[in-house]
Amino acid sequence: MRGTLAEQEKATIYQYQLIRKISIRKEFIWSHQFIILILTLFQLAMYRLEGAIATGIGIFSIQIVHFVIIRLTLVRVDEPDSRRWGWRFSPPWIGYIPVAHIELALYRRLHRHLFWLGICAIGIFYPWANEAQMISLISWHIWFLAPRLVILRKLRKVKRDGVIRIQSREISYYHR
Repeated sequence: MRGTLAEQEKATIYQYQLIRKISIRKEFIWSHQFIILILTLFQLAMYRLEGAIATGIGIFSIQIVHFVIIRLTLVRVDEPDSRRWGWRFSPPWIGYIPVAHIELALYRRLHRHLFWLGICAIGIFYPWANEAQMISLISWHIWFLAPRLVILRKLRKVKRDGVIRIQSREISYYHR
């Protein structure tokens, strides 16, 4: 009786089976941070004070744009659940990302929207922004999305009806 009860608990609580774990290596984090260091130094060398201001504006503006696009897309495509999303500031996960499990199909669709709508939102600022600001906005947009897009690339051949969980140093893919 005890063995049967334990099996039933396992079946009802753990509905998903771990299929794949993707570890985030230190080299990936270092290279990700090194890229933005190079871009920031470029901004400062080419545009001086204007580049520093553009970098600050770029970080803040892109985070707001990403937050708005994610929230609007979630309202449109899924039942909005603010408890599953939150702000993270540990590399490489910087910004508004899932803090709990999320369906892979939703995550893919959401980041496809986030990439293209983010580019369109940056394009809207084109008439009013100078060269340093445009470079900064595009660079930060791609830099913040790069780790997420790399993970989606690694999970491109798995079944879409699975669930992913993003942790600080690994991504777990589960399937029923």
